Order: sequence, then structure tokens, then C-alpha cells
Amino acid sequence: MWNLFCSYKPLLVLTHRGRLFLLLKIIYFCANVYKDVEVRRVIVILKDIYFYFDDSGVLHKNERSKCFVYAGYVFKGREERDNARRLYRKANKDIRDSTGTESELKASVLGPAHKRSLYNALREFESLSAVVDISRVYDNILSDKRAICRYKDFVMKMAIKAKLQDYLQRGVLSRYDDIRLHISVDEQLTSTNGYYSLRDSIYEELRHGIANFNYGVEYPRLFQGEVEVAIQYLDSKKNYLIQASDIIANRIWTSYAANRPNLRIIPNHIGLTFP
Repeated sequence: MWNLFCSYKPLLVLTHRGRLFLLLKIIYFCANVYKDVEVRRVIVILKDIYFYFDDSGVLHKNERSKCFVYAGYVFKGREERDNARRLYRKANKDIRDSTGTESELKASVLGPAHKRSLYNALREFESLSAVVDISRVYDNILSDKRAICRYKDFVMKMAIKAKLQDYLQRGVLSRYDDIRLHISVDEQLTSTNGYYSLRDSIYEELRHGIANFNYGVEYPRLFQGEVEVAIQYLDSKKNYLIQASDIIANRIWTSYAANRPNLRIIPNHIGLTFP
């Protein structure tokens, strides 16, 4: 390499030391260009979107409300997410202190006033829900546990897609952006295969486009840029935003179970129904 460099005719006028100095300068320049490109690439890809979900009701034909709900919150970046977590933690602590409660504040055991206080803590943040009308779901799905899991994954995936489409329409995101999705769900029984299936399905839907689960209709991809998807199942006792998702999921479930549609009037909310 050195011999080839030194034999280049325009460099023959330089001394040996001069040619060595020039080579070092070229190496230094190339290294900095590469570093600069890598830094810009990392900066571009760090468009993090955080989703938190919990469910309410049971996807079963005997469910008394006749509906199953996935609901939760979405945050544009870590700062917004952390701000929401602080607000919910304070509201949670206020109720714990006033009631002397040490266990997790779950919607299923709280009274209306406390549920309302926790809901109001994150009222101004963006939320989403997916409601399944169980009476319209095929029996062959409801009678097969694996089919139920696949259908629930489909519902969550479409809720995420709808929110990202909303971001694209509002100009919050561009289809050429590189995005990274962080999806957190209340801990549940799930196999490793189920985890990868959901993650891969979301990636394929957003990055490549995929057939619709119900109708076999193909849709184009949402993003031209890179898409990364990370999913984690969390213990709600240790995560305030999963607990907040439990509150809003229960609110929407109650709106159907108690025939109180006013509970579904939620600011900054996207609500989907299935099938």
C-alpha cells in the first residue's frame, strides 16, 4: 500500500517524510468523515415513539360486557414519557397516602372518584384504544386459544398503525423518518414465539406493507425509512404507565358494560372498533 502510494507520480516531488505526512492527513480526514456520517445516522434514527397498553374484559363469548378492550398511551420521545410518568406517580402517591393503601391501585378495585383522579392525571396526553365487539367475532377464533392470541395481536398492531398514520397526517412524522417503536404491554402469558410473531408482524406492516388479517387486502407500507420495533411485557406493579393504561382501558370497558358512552369522550384520543 505504501509503495503504491509513493509511486504515484505527482507525489514524487515530495520527500519521504512529506509523503508520510500527507498520507497521515488523508487517513485523519477519512476517519473524521466516517465519524461524522455515523453521528448523523444515529441522530436521524433516534425518533423514539413509546406505546403502553393494558386490556380490560376477556376475549371470550361469555364476557358479560360483550367487549374486549386494549387501551393505553403513546408518547413522542423520552422527555414526554418521563413527564407523564411523574404526573401519574404523584397522583398515585396522593391516593395511597390518603387511603393508606400499599398494594397496586388497580381500576377493578378502585372507586369512581379515585379512578377519575388517576385518569385526569394524564388526560392531556395522547391515548388510543381498540374495542372488540365479541358478538361479531367468528366462533372458530373464540374457540381456539392460539387464534385468540393472534387476533389480539392483530388488534394491537392495527391500533399502533392507526396512531402512526395520525402522526403522518398531522406532520408529526414523515414517511421518510427512521423510527424506533417501544411497545410495553401488561405482563401476560406469552411464548417466545408469540413475542417474535407480534414484533415481526408490526415491522412488516409498517415497513413493507402486509395483508389485512380479516379480508386478505394488501396495504402499502407506511414508512420508507428504517423501522425498529421493541416489545416488552412488564409487571404492572413496577410500571406507572402500565397502571395508567389499566385505568383508561377500564374506563372504556365500563362505558360499554354500564352503557355510559360519555366515558368515551376523551381528548387527544383515537378509538378503533373491531371487527
